[in-house]
Amino acid sequence: MPENYLQKEFEIKRWKAMIPAVIGLGVIYYFYSEDLKSLGVGDVEFSSKAALAFAGAVGLLVIRDLAYMTRVKILSMGEFSWRSSLNVILLWEFASAITPSVIGGSPIAIYLMKREGMTLGRSVSTVLATSLMDEFFYVLVVPLLIVIIGTDAFIPGGLSNTAEMGLRVMFFTGYGIHCVITILILFVLFIAPNSTRNAILRIFRLPGLKRWELKVGKVTQEWMLASDSFKGATLGMWLKTLGVTFVSWTARFLILNAVLYIFFDTVQNLEVFARQLSLWIAMLVSPTPGASGIAEFSMPVFMQGVAVVGGATVLIWRILTYYIYLIIGSLLLPGWIVRTGKKIH
Repeated sequence: MPENYLQKEFEIKRWKAMIPAVIGLGVIYYFYSEDLKSLGVGDVEFSSKAALAFAGAVGLLVIRDLAYMTRVKILSMGEFSWRSSLNVILLWEFASAITPSVIGGSPIAIYLMKREGMTLGRSVSTVLATSLMDEFFYVLVVPLLIVIIGTDAFIPGGLSNTAEMGLRVMFFTGYGIHCVITILILFVLFIAPNSTRNAILRIFRLPGLKRWELKVGKVTQEWMLASDSFKGATLGMWLKTLGVTFVSWTARFLILNAVLYIFFDTVQNLEVFARQLSLWIAMLVSPTPGASGIAEFSMPVFMQGVAVVGGATVLIWRILTYYIYLIIGSLLLPGWIVRTGKKIH
């Protein structure tokens, strides 16, 4: 691949990374400019407690990424090194940050894994397996929290009856969709992969799609092999994968809890965690890259009744869960493209 072409590709990616950053920071400035002048929630005392809370938030960020990396390493079945696994998860987060949330970074993750040396079919299966683990987390944690703190903990307080009902419908509809997706992935990977393959091949025998039949046939064959290897995996491997998934998602959501401890002495931890699970549904259907703008505006609304969230809180939270991946991805991408180019040529 010519050097000038690579340079052009780097510049395009970096410009794309600027778009969601501008949207998100613009929303923060528009809605919280006055709040930020007072550092968000009154006058923040820069005490050892605040410093410890911030260090805890950063530590949770590290734990989250280490767990993600471990999951990719396990699911690669030995194909990826630790370095490759780290590159995949960091660039996966970068891809998620620059694509609309409703699309997500999974299609790009397949490309990332393929470029790291994995076959296309196995890349598809590995991304589906990671999605399955993510869905298991959501499907299992929501009812657990409902048992512990009740359904109302997921819905913001102080809203009109119409708004509250709308959020309830959105949340439980979203939860139902997560359950359906979980069943579909189980069906594709484990229950009836051969039937799924045959259905896809029949679609690509239709006029207008027949030109891709051979290529799709090869991909689905690789997918079948990967599915067989997953079905042959031990229970221990799946428990490890599910375990690190729970660690990564728990750390991801607890970052906000840690950020709130910078400003407050006490935090309703379970309620804040539950509100983020409902906020996540709203962010998933956002048409903006990485839910930029939507997340910054919605966070204080979803935290009503459990925490007073100001501009500084939103800014720190988004830096640690979003903007940092725009920066890391922009820096990592050029060298990664050059290095992995050697694997595909």
